[in-house]
Amino acid sequence: LGLAAAALAALPRASRAQGGAMLRVAFDAEWTALDPHFHSFPYNLSVAYHLFDALTAHDANQQAVPRLARSWRALGTEGWEFVLRDDVRFQDGSTVTAADVVASVARIRAIRNSPGPLTTVIRPVSEVTAKDAHTVTVMTSVPTPALPNLMTSVFIVPARLAEATGEDFATGRAQTGSGPFKFVSYARGDRLVLEPNPTHWGEKPGWARTELRIIPNAGAREAALLAGDVDFIVNPSTTSVERLKADPNFLVHQAISTRITYLQVHQGETPKADMGGTGGKNPFADPRVRRAVSLAIPRQAICERILDGLAVPASQIIGPGQSGHDPSLAVEPPDPDQARRLLAEAGWAQGFEVRLSTPSDRNMNGRRVAEAIASALTRIGIRVAVNAVPLNVWLAEWRRGEYSMVLHGAGPVPVTWTLVPQLVGTKDMAAGFGPSNESHFSNPALDAVMREALGEIDTGRREALLHRAAQTVRAETAVIPLHHEAAIWASRRGLTFAARSDTLTYATDIRSA
Repeated sequence: LGLAAAALAALPRASRAQGGAMLRVAFDAEWTALDPHFHSFPYNLSVAYHLFDALTAHDANQQAVPRLARSWRALGTEGWEFVLRDDVRFQDGSTVTAADVVASVARIRAIRNSPGPLTTVIRPVSEVTAKDAHTVTVMTSVPTPALPNLMTSVFIVPARLAEATGEDFATGRAQTGSGPFKFVSYARGDRLVLEPNPTHWGEKPGWARTELRIIPNAGAREAALLAGDVDFIVNPSTTSVERLKADPNFLVHQAISTRITYLQVHQGETPKADMGGTGGKNPFADPRVRRAVSLAIPRQAICERILDGLAVPASQIIGPGQSGHDPSLAVEPPDPDQARRLLAEAGWAQGFEVRLSTPSDRNMNGRRVAEAIASALTRIGIRVAVNAVPLNVWLAEWRRGEYSMVLHGAGPVPVTWTLVPQLVGTKDMAAGFGPSNESHFSNPALDAVMREALGEIDTGRREALLHRAAQTVRAETAVIPLHHEAAIWASRRGLTFAARSDTLTYATDIRSA
């Protein structure tokens, strides 16, 4: 049940050797907020980890290990009890207590207008109470075996900050967390400056100052690394990876991520404005058309030629080796002839026009992948125009329902198999189903299987349920999985970094060799 205090040794340790040095890390996209409860976007989680603590953390193998909670135990199948460390203080000097945990969970539920709410993480939580100053009881509406993993994304803020705004966090007024770093300054679009938190309960960061910079352009990011303006970069371009590996002055750090890149298509009966030649009908409402799209895509060729071998084709939402992956579902090879037959059978032999929209600054080689898919679909009669826009623009338009077809990615998440209800569950925000399902896909029977799986304590039975869900998603082409990207970083020689499959970037993981 994760009670061993020895698991603390699995947490990342900062190097002591760098003393007074500065560490400069360049990200490829900006976090959407410094409020740790606003958005489950991976970069938000990366930044929050520096400034705040959660009850638990993930080690390199995605197992829950102690953080603010020194131990925990299951209360039968109805909930969990977490015992907090008694030596943790917020930066204002106040002790972190169970009341702060209760208030932080309540604050997550009160957040509005999030593009990716953290309520999906605490969906099964029915009640959180303070048994005493350092003991928290978390009751759940259904058995939730993965709760210690889910709590890795629930960062704890002082209860008195329950009403703090996003601007309060951005300006530093609300930056009184208990994390390893303290806030110095933040310039939107440029950098977040941090220093070690002198009251942090754990080992202090080895860097006197850390700058988390935002450099969206890959070429500019790599140029900054080559020039010595930064020490470490997130997501170097795929075309530069081999060159960096060959250069004795630099290192590349990589791991296959748990993130899934996918196509999502609008499945309502009425087409959207970015679709033409349909006579007022939506072709994607027919599962045969959705399957034709899937069969047209050369996944292996895209991974090899456009992603330079830095991705693996996907057969389903959950990747190989992860809980919920069904090994009986192989990656679909391209079959354009069968795709054309399915289109004709569905009454769309003449094809139609559609726009494929994707963030220009989020997915690995996203624009080029979208263009390759557009070319493949055009060959079967679906005429596709690519619309690549910045992530913040894309998110707003996607949430307003303006897109018929999108290329996007999901994950990582604290428990990988929760991606399935997030992407294809019938939209039910209170239940945590469908927060990223803008396709209008709905299958109540599939929802029931996923709900049962989420609450199943027995590992074997849960895996069987998750495999059933994966098979249904494939049979109905509820979403079109494309590939699992590699998580890639590059640094100057002299630094070590444990590459994480969850793609998160922590300055505490960057050490001096």
